[in-house]
Amino acid sequence: MDNSTEDEIDFDLNEEFGSNETAEIEGVWIHLGEVARVRVARLGNPKTQKAYRKIPKAIRSQMEQGILGNKQTRQFMVKFLAAYVLMDWDKLYDDGKLLPSYSSDLGTKFLLKYRRFQDRIWELSLDDDLFNVGEVEDDAGNLSARSSGTS
Repeated sequence: MDNSTEDEIDFDLNEEFGSNETAEIEGVWIHLGEVARVRVARLGNPKTQKAYRKIPKAIRSQMEQGILGNKQTRQFMVKFLAAYVLMDWDKLYDDGKLLPSYSSDLGTKFLLKYRRFQDRIWELSLDDDLFNVGEVEDDAGNLSARSSGTS
């Protein structure tokens, strides 16, 4: 088989399917409106996998088998999302009031309060394209801006 030169490459697996591990763990900034944004890590990144494995096996089994009640499972999963997936927010308001700086406790509060917000964070954390090597590199300033949460 002939090895093509770069200018002949039609489809590069790394560009299409490669993940940026730093972005997966630290999160990427995603706009929810004109200026409001959240920083979301990829569900299933090494850090979230490690945290999930630390959950006592009995509780994990109950959740996975649907034995744990829906309310308990939701509360547990929301706390997990707030601690390991929703990493930050910027310029989010609730009922006209600017939310204070992000903390996992505040994240838990608002993820529980707004089920559709919780669903959106879950969906974003599973969107592989957000963490794609090409997408993250093309998103000017995303990697540098995400560390401060206020830029």
